[in-house]
Amino acid sequence: MAAASGARHLLAQNEHPYPPLPSVLTALAGAVGDLNRYPDFRPERFAGIIADWQGVPAAQVVVGHGSAGVALDLFHSVVRPGDNVVHSDPCFDAYPLFCEIAGAEARSVPLGADARHDLAAMAARVDERTRIIVLCNPHNPTGTVYSWAELTDFFRRVPATALILLDEAYVDFAGGWAAPAVPDRIAEWPNLVVLRTLSKSHGLAALRIGYAVAEESVARRVRGVQVPYAVNRLQEAGLLAAVAAQDEVDRRIAEIAAERDRLRAELLALGRSVPPSLTNFLWVTAPSPEEQLPVKSELERLGVAVRFYPGQGIRIAVGEKDANDAVLEGFTRAHRAAAAPPN
Repeated sequence: MAAASGARHLLAQNEHPYPPLPSVLTALAGAVGDLNRYPDFRPERFAGIIADWQGVPAAQVVVGHGSAGVALDLFHSVVRPGDNVVHSDPCFDAYPLFCEIAGAEARSVPLGADARHDLAAMAARVDERTRIIVLCNPHNPTGTVYSWAELTDFFRRVPATALILLDEAYVDFAGGWAAPAVPDRIAEWPNLVVLRTLSKSHGLAALRIGYAVAEESVARRVRGVQVPYAVNRLQEAGLLAAVAAQDEVDRRIAEIAAERDRLRAELLALGRSVPPSLTNFLWVTAPSPEEQLPVKSELERLGVAVRFYPGQGIRIAVGEKDANDAVLEGFTRAHRAAAAPPN
């Protein structure tokens, strides 16, 4: 969703607050000299870079135009009109859209009271026509997580005919969240597809670098529906530079996580309901227009663009300190206005 026009602090799309690393910019500048040449027909070299970086077999890797592009390719490969897809409500905006594109019934399941997936209710919506179950972990838009034990308990309730799309777009911000290595997960759960991106943690949203790891036959099926020449030279140069700069990437992630925790603590002190987040954003529960409108007015006055989910909540990406301070100022003004006696 596009940011509000004229906003100074763009916190609506969960973007990385910092510009690309200098080494990434240098690599991109060096890759523009041969843009008259086609990239690889199939991105085998690109997939190999991902495989070496993540320690997985290259045959299990699918790369594409951001994690959303890889997810859409997965939908194209397994979903047929009349099938259904189970996902949470709310969830990442693209998944209901992908259901429309694929002609699938979108079976949306409201989140539980803890702002996490209602796994029991999701399991109850699965049937023989379910082709994909989408789990965002950490969840978008609430930032909440399930432990690996909780997830695998759910996996046991899923028939082998349904793929589990585990969207881990924000997993690099989930410090302390523990799970087996991805190859071990796939070996135990062959209907599991792990989806990731460099848009968030590495600050390369505009380059659209996404990938999935899946059982080899699933990965091969997805690659079979992908458009040739889909991964370009700039993406490859950016990927190589970003992977080489992982220490710098990790330092930036730590800074964002510290700001996230500061922002949450301040919002809690204002009496707001903010579930713990292991992402680069926060979810402020605001189920009524009366709770959202004053905040919306104050943030807009301060030039802050965030994402409002009418009747549900407010998603706020963590920005640089001045942006986060502006968020707190807007909520503080709204809090004071609500506490003031009527004239």
